[in-house]
Amino acid sequence: MGTYGRGPLLLGVTWAETALTLVLFALRARTASFCPPESLPGICGLRWDFVWVVLALTLALAAQCTMTVSVRYGLGMHQDQLSSYELIQTNFWSWISQVLAILDFAVARCAVIAFLLALQARTPRHRRGKWVLLLVGAVQLGINVAEIGIIFHQCDPPQKLWDTAVPGKCDWIEICLHIGYFQGAVGAAADIFLAFYPIYIIGRLQQMRRSLKVGLCLLMSGGTIAGIAGINKTVAIANITETADQTYAIAQLNIWVLTEMWFILIFGSIPVLRPFFVRFSQSIKGYSSSRSGPRRTWASSEGRIGRRTDSQEEFLELDVQGGSK
Repeated sequence: MGTYGRGPLLLGVTWAETALTLVLFALRARTASFCPPESLPGICGLRWDFVWVVLALTLALAAQCTMTVSVRYGLGMHQDQLSSYELIQTNFWSWISQVLAILDFAVARCAVIAFLLALQARTPRHRRGKWVLLLVGAVQLGINVAEIGIIFHQCDPPQKLWDTAVPGKCDWIEICLHIGYFQGAVGAAADIFLAFYPIYIIGRLQQMRRSLKVGLCLLMSGGTIAGIAGINKTVAIANITETADQTYAIAQLNIWVLTEMWFILIFGSIPVLRPFFVRFSQSIKGYSSSRSGPRRTWASSEGRIGRRTDSQEEFLELDVQGGSK
């Protein structure tokens, strides 16, 4: 990639993911941020899953911006192309971005868990599943916060982590490396678990048609893609230990770090926005029908569509009636 190395690829991929996430967040803020009347409690009128998403997006944007600063100083280029000052700044901002992303992994998964808890609250025997989901969230927060602590204590003084010229020692590098493997494996497993957990919820809604159940399960299983990104990130951690050209090699790892971060937010938002997409498709069908047939025929068709989708929208708008019977 010329004198710029892997930096442009890193920024191109991750800023495109950022843009998509911001679009989905805007739609979520417009259509799925407030608590419906007589629904489960939120905070200041906002749904808990939306509150977690706001926090996760804030951390994600901070991680994206600090990674951009790191690329500006030379991340993705070969180490011998950088001055000592550029090397220090590149390493420093790269570490800051990774720490923010690690924290964001847990917070973004908590947003998914909050959404699943809201859905599950109206299904039979939901309390057992509630504790399972809360345990997954607690484990994520615990492991990721512990990893952040170990990252900043693997070198003494911590400044040696990004400036190798500083006198000191780094005795915990191997420990931090294995914690990274463990965190990556547990995170990927959590993404896959949360992607397939809705099957347990939806399977208990007896009044929902089988075709709709299958569609919803497929819609909510997109989190497996985030899990795959997490697996690739964990593999990339092993690869950077085999080279001395860290600023060039670590760019590939950081692509997967930020991609996993954004994928958790992207695929965690799509199921929440299902009612919006349903209404949007109805408006398109209604417009097409109004142009191709008499108004009376369109109105009748619209009524049938509305009756058919009302019960479907109830599921993701937290108004399920049949699940608790």
